[in-house]
Amino acid sequence: MREMKAFIGLIVLSGSLAFGRSEEWPKWLGPDGTGISTEQIADRWPRNGPKKLWEQKVGYGYSSPIGYQGKVYLFSQDGIKDTLTAFDAENGNVAWSQSYPVTIAAEAGQARNPENPMPLPLATPTIDNGRIYSYGGGGDLVCRKLEDGSAVWQMNVLKETGARILTWNEASSPLVTEKLVYVQGGKNGPTAVAVDKETGKIVWKSEANTSGGYAAPIIADVQGTKQIIIFGNDTLYGMDPETGKTLWHEPWRGRVDVNASTPVYHDGHLFVSCDYNKGSLMLSLSPTSAKREWENQRILLKFQPAILDNGYLYLNNAGWLECIRWPDGKVMWEAKDRPLHLEQGGSIVRDADKLITMSERGKLSLVQATPQGYKLLSQVQLFDFGTSWSTPLIYHGKLYAMGRDNLVCLEIANRAAAAARDPSETR
Repeated sequence: MREMKAFIGLIVLSGSLAFGRSEEWPKWLGPDGTGISTEQIADRWPRNGPKKLWEQKVGYGYSSPIGYQGKVYLFSQDGIKDTLTAFDAENGNVAWSQSYPVTIAAEAGQARNPENPMPLPLATPTIDNGRIYSYGGGGDLVCRKLEDGSAVWQMNVLKETGARILTWNEASSPLVTEKLVYVQGGKNGPTAVAVDKETGKIVWKSEANTSGGYAAPIIADVQGTKQIIIFGNDTLYGMDPETGKTLWHEPWRGRVDVNASTPVYHDGHLFVSCDYNKGSLMLSLSPTSAKREWENQRILLKFQPAILDNGYLYLNNAGWLECIRWPDGKVMWEAKDRPLHLEQGGSIVRDADKLITMSERGKLSLVQATPQGYKLLSQVQLFDFGTSWSTPLIYHGKLYAMGRDNLVCLEIANRAAAAARDPSETR
């Protein structure tokens, strides 16, 4: 009997540990850069929306929250200071908050609070090996210790490269590899730079010198050769990650120079899209070249990247949900239902066969979405203002979403599924 009790206790403990091992989300688009969560979320929400667990006042900005080892991190602006804050994921208590005065004021643009002329944070921080890296709208690249937020090093990319701030501020979320941090640059300077992650010193400035863009850099393994993909202000580049030398380039310029949606790479194919009457492009890559497979002016992505899941892209096409097949671009369906209108800046994140979307005006929706079709499951007006551009975070069975100047935590876990693994969840 004693052995049986011990065996049962071991089963319960292992189930509890399995539930406790929810995935970490340490950077923009998650651990593998796909925007796909592996949490188990509820199939429906209460009529008035998911239960709010906590809410915290924060600064302004459009950076997205990330989650790691029980804390949620948010990069925002408080007054004239870029501020990085670590919250306890369970109760919202502030573990630490660190800030610095923004170095360079914006020259122009609407990506800022009218009451605050400083460039707002747009890029999402990246956590790597006990440190967190943030890239402010004014070009400040900062490395901090994860334990207390104390600065390891700080440098300004624009000052170091002699470039001017982009019209809508610096925005590329840092790509961190084993040794380097990659971000895009400003006007009249290198399109991208690589920075030593230990010292904050620039290792290379890209051969391309046609001004940076707003999209996050990604890394692509092309037939065993790695490339850094940079979606610059008017050109798409494949670069050598060790030297910044251009391997190939493709012009891609809209009515204005705003290439902001993160590229999607898979199995030799690369998809990019921008708004402003330009459209989308699919390339096939080799280690030294790129070939156009197709392009159109119909699919227009403004900020939110497409999410590739099992051979299909889910995306916000000019404000409307859509599913297309990878890589030929065949349209599977278009969601033209007015309740699902996201506006151009609306965001999406995927979990199993569902999408959680947040419209530009703060309407939060739970949508079942497969290649065969879509169904609106639940919806609530979470915020009530016009520029919700931050992508919600699914982390440890909860949803963290940023409004105008507040961060809220909502309960979205599938408790029945959790209880099947851990009976204590039913208590």
